[in-house]
Amino acid sequence: MTDRHLFHDHTTLVVRSLKGLVATHPHLSVIPSLKIVYHANHDPSKVALICGGGSGHEPGTVGFVGQGLLSASVAGDVFASPSAKQVIGGIKAVPSDKGTILIITNYTGDNLHFGLARLMAQSQGLKNVELVVVGDDVSVPRSRGNMVGRRCLAGITLVCKILGAGSEADMAFHDLVDLGRSISTNTASICMALNHCHVPGRDTADWEIPEGRCEIGLGLHNETGVLNIAQPGPEELIAKMLKLVLDQDDPERSFVKFADGDELVLLMNNQGGMSNLEMGAAVDETLNQLEEKGITPVRIFQGCFMGSMNMPGLSISLTNLTNIAKDTGVSTKELLTLIDAPHTSFAWPATQNIYPLPGKLQARKRQDAFTEVAKEEKEVVASVPKLSTSSTMIQKAMRQAAEDVLALEPKLTEWDTIVGDGDCGETCAMGAKGVLEAIESHHLGSDGDLVTFFRELTEVIDDSMGGTLGAILSIFLAGITTSIIDAASQSPQPSITPEFFGQICLSGLETLKQRTAARVGHRTVMDAIIPFSDTLASTGDLGKAAKACKEGSMATVSMQAKLGRATYVGEREDRKELPPDPGAMAFSTVIEGLFKAIG
Repeated sequence: MTDRHLFHDHTTLVVRSLKGLVATHPHLSVIPSLKIVYHANHDPSKVALICGGGSGHEPGTVGFVGQGLLSASVAGDVFASPSAKQVIGGIKAVPSDKGTILIITNYTGDNLHFGLARLMAQSQGLKNVELVVVGDDVSVPRSRGNMVGRRCLAGITLVCKILGAGSEADMAFHDLVDLGRSISTNTASICMALNHCHVPGRDTADWEIPEGRCEIGLGLHNETGVLNIAQPGPEELIAKMLKLVLDQDDPERSFVKFADGDELVLLMNNQGGMSNLEMGAAVDETLNQLEEKGITPVRIFQGCFMGSMNMPGLSISLTNLTNIAKDTGVSTKELLTLIDAPHTSFAWPATQNIYPLPGKLQARKRQDAFTEVAKEEKEVVASVPKLSTSSTMIQKAMRQAAEDVLALEPKLTEWDTIVGDGDCGETCAMGAKGVLEAIESHHLGSDGDLVTFFRELTEVIDDSMGGTLGAILSIFLAGITTSIIDAASQSPQPSITPEFFGQICLSGLETLKQRTAARVGHRTVMDAIIPFSDTLASTGDLGKAAKACKEGSMATVSMQAKLGRATYVGEREDRKELPPDPGAMAFSTVIEGLFKAIG
């Protein structure tokens, strides 16, 4: 794995990349502050299709924006989900009279942020906003991933292509939703790599795959593979991958049914670091082995569709059009017409008779491709009674918690490098810096009103953190805010005591439980949040609650993850003992900081 890059600051790399992208493709525009790339000539009479997720998977999904494919793409930081605010910005950038479909990868962060954006859009009166969640990976067995479903690999790009052509052909909104979900259900993918990728600016030395070995069943974000084996020859390697995709006798991985005579599409995806020379040979070997099984794909695609930075690897996807036709009533002939339909995206392989954009394209300056949304005015919130406490105590406690999280950042990064994609420390540090900046520049908590404080804190965490943990904490805080508003409206108002905060945290926890299936024992941040909330509510003792929180987070060392990306890190002889869950440790550090400050 090479760790040499031109740009070492990935926090600015994403926006720079998007600006360069639109400069070379005149049909695209970008909103830099929201990291949204959209079709400059979007037709609002068509169903809008928005995809997105973490950056680092280029060309997916920004490469598929164009007429006849995606309306917009929303980019997060490298391997981190975009925020709900960004997604809402994407929906507003490509308005539709018929509705908006959010095509997302089946990862926790995308499910939470895009799901929250859908709820926000509906609350603003937008009709027909639906999610199509794509999971096509067959590497993780049912018994391990039964609560989270299949991960997403390059198969999502076929969903985008077919739905994009369907939208252009004026298919009905709900028919497109059903079609997208059927494509996901009937696509099977598997990934392999000779080494992990490297993210600029991150220390991922522990992610090296030893010389002479390879991994099968990796995720898109550097998640380690399900199988780590001595590297076989290309024929045996392709055979192992195809067996995982096609074997109908494997109860753990036969997610897609295949039968003789089914019409299949083959998509061979370069994970980012394979040479075109080797990719062509891999396609040839795959086709040879499929033909030996009596399978001749009706369409074959090869290229970089959904990469993983510079990962030297590839994935194989097979989509069963026959099954999709049975599910939806859209014939295989019609499906092939959609697959072959012209488009103006730059990343999907070219089709014949590509239609031009309306009007004549003219030369434009680099800046002409950039558009910006108007600066949002501070939202006017309905007046509610205040619930006041000591502003000095609020700010002292928040400073202490934020500084402690910043100090823990190296350990969080180290732990997440082993069980995730290595960004937890950085994500938490951004949240901590956001809190400190809000205290200094925006006087967060300065008036002592808990209603205003928790409203603003929720916004700070949502804007600054991103990722799955940011979404979890934002939803938890939003639930707390709602409960505090209710408490402030009571007469008489309740006393501000630890017992009061315990009940408020329980209310926030109930809101959070509606958005995630994670519970104690699943090796997530909930292993810290739940015991903290329960103990504070039952004892009214912050010290005991902080202790329960820390014990819950440390207990994750011995747990097998049931949710989140760590779900896919299974037990292997070559893997060291797992560290504690980084998200749980970050939350317990916050609580310890609060206790240290408040006493």
